[in-house]
Amino acid sequence: MRPLNVPTDYRSKERYVLVALLVGVLNFGLKLVSTVIGNSVTQFTDLLRNAGDTFAVMLTYLTVRRIRSGKLLTYDYGFGKLENAASLLVAGMMFITLIVSLYNAFDRFQHPVVAHRVGLGFFVAIYAVVISAFIWRRTYDRFKLDGSPVLESQWHLFRAKTMANICVVISLGMSMQLQDKPWAVYIDPASSLILAGFLVYSIYGIASVNVSDLLDRALDESLQLLIMRDLAAFYDDYVAFHGLRSRRAGKHIYIDIFLEFDGTHPMGEVQKVIDSMRTSLERNIPGSHVVIAPTTARVL
Repeated sequence: MRPLNVPTDYRSKERYVLVALLVGVLNFGLKLVSTVIGNSVTQFTDLLRNAGDTFAVMLTYLTVRRIRSGKLLTYDYGFGKLENAASLLVAGMMFITLIVSLYNAFDRFQHPVVAHRVGLGFFVAIYAVVISAFIWRRTYDRFKLDGSPVLESQWHLFRAKTMANICVVISLGMSMQLQDKPWAVYIDPASSLILAGFLVYSIYGIASVNVSDLLDRALDESLQLLIMRDLAAFYDDYVAFHGLRSRRAGKHIYIDIFLEFDGTHPMGEVQKVIDSMRTSLERNIPGSHVVIAPTTARVL
């Protein structure tokens, strides 16, 4: 039986992340074998990246599973912050992988070695490109529907995995075809640096969004203007504006507005105005939850 008050979309998120985890485990196994056989720093860097990605996806899966089996009554604003934290965990694991990748790439530049026995790694990388691209597209399409931070971090992650695997395919292919060239020893570490570039881009994309949400950043100016426009439309229905608070929790937006109303008006009339304002705001700002609180003093 589904736990009380847990949204059904968490079941769907759990399935998406579980598929990503299983694919990651399979890819890691294949890449481990090909890396042991070969001597490519690009393969080794890709193996580390895959290990970090898989571990991060596993922790994300455990987080979503915990959310799905928990009770929202304990958390008034739901589990949006926990989703943000899980997304930042993905970025953190990617950052660790980035540091190790950079170290190995620069070491191989200083001590170049011709890559050999990379044929299996080449075909494993082609397989990984196809699988990662499929999950990237599938997760991105779902993210467009509900805007979940977890799904956002996952499609960023699998976009980086797809580009990284393409880079591995090109690197290993060139290493096999051009191994008799004296400069071919630098193809491998150069490709590893390109992989690091993809990691930097993905880390920034995930962290820049989720850190702001964890710190309860105010809404964007465009959304604040929508709120002000609606307040202006009801200008004659309240006496004074005493403050506005806003925050995000995952895909949800919480808006608290503090207004002073004419004390001579019956509460029934005031409530009708509040209901009309709330309906208008929630219609204009998708995913918003608006609370309009009558007050006679400014709220700090």
